[in-house]
Amino acid sequence: LVLQVPARALLEGDTVTLRCRGSGNASVTQVRFYHDENDLGGPLKGTELSLPPLQLHHSGCYQCRGRVGSKESPFKESVSVTVTVHGKHQQTNT
Repeated sequence: LVLQVPARALLEGDTVTLRCRGSGNASVTQVRFYHDENDLGGPLKGTELSLPPLQLHHSGCYQCRGRVGSKESPFKESVSVTVTVHGKHQQTNT
């Protein structure tokens, strides 16, 4: 499994969708998402998780787990992906 996270810099207030994908055309079912080893809920009907508007506490390691192929196949997990949320840059008047 691969957890896809946007490659751009993430700022407070951004909305982000995480995607859990199998290799090739393999279907992925019973997907669950994790943030710093804490289960974010599921199983979800799909393979995507939309995070609420980002806050600094959303930074951390994310991972997904699910079944690839048949419903009888064992659960697999993605490599952890580190997400860093940056504070909004304040413009200063000089």
